[in-house]
Amino acid sequence: MRSPTRSLARGAAVAALTLALAGTPGLAAAAPAPGDPLAAYRSIVETLGALGVQPFLYPTAAPFCADGAPLGLVPAVAGAVPGPWPGALLPIPGLDQAAVRAGQVMFTFLPAGITDGTGMQVLWFNTATGRGGAAAMGSLGDVAAGLLPAGLPSELRVIAEAAVRDFLTRAIPVGGVRAVPVDTGRGTVLAAVFGSVRNGDATCFFLPTVGIISA
Repeated sequence: MRSPTRSLARGAAVAALTLALAGTPGLAAAAPAPGDPLAAYRSIVETLGALGVQPFLYPTAAPFCADGAPLGLVPAVAGAVPGPWPGALLPIPGLDQAAVRAGQVMFTFLPAGITDGTGMQVLWFNTATGRGGAAAMGSLGDVAAGLLPAGLPSELRVIAEAAVRDFLTRAIPVGGVRAVPVDTGRGTVLAAVFGSVRNGDATCFFLPTVGIISA
């Protein structure tokens, strides 16, 4: 028989998560004006900063990707956040709050106004250990699942995933976020993000952008 105390504790945990995400202030960035790549870039950078994500050294763009902008440019920004993260963003009593654990790096990619979630990847190399590799970046649903602590009971995971997904949708209105957590280990990590996504009938190739992360 299921313990009433345990059920109440789990219910309180999900309630705390949902309320925390719903009430997190200052994370929603204003959508940029159509056809204004500079405004879109600034909006993305502000959004990443509000989430505690460090932008890469320079932005990237895909030419001939959208109507209404010079050369059809769609700007995008890659970023990374080392663990432990996000800390108090997911205040679930009795559970590990870190979605990105120590020794991991969450790589992110935000293109302005494109919702397709496939085709982007990250190449990384840890200069301290000599380890490296490649990882495909996932969609918003993959991100929501990955942000949940490993100890969350299975019967609450669907509710919590929906809460996190709704939070990310509000927090990142300028485009579809792609992300992937990687076990890089501790050290200085060099990374490059690039790839192709679909925008309607167009295939958009984003040139590589690079970053340096202290994990």
